[in-house]
Amino acid sequence: MLFGLSGLHVLVILGVLAIIALVVIAIIVVAIRLSRKSDSHPLPSSPDPVEQIQRLAKLRDDGLLSQAEFETKRAELLGRI
Repeated sequence: MLFGLSGLHVLVILGVLAIIALVVIAIIVVAIRLSRKSDSHPLPSSPDPVEQIQRLAKLRDDGLLSQAEFETKRAELLGRI
């Protein structure tokens, strides 16, 4: 007898410790997978200048931008290419 415990008590204690160990391992695995998942999604890069010019042209065509505002921003975006 270990510390006055019968064989059955020791087996129960070992079983509980095994379950606790499995739960801790499962939590660690989930945490690692979640951290890898968040790392696999890099921050979005800056929008494509050509797409931005197309959107600006639509805003101009809809009357939300003046021709001068469009040309100024277009020249800035073309400078990035």
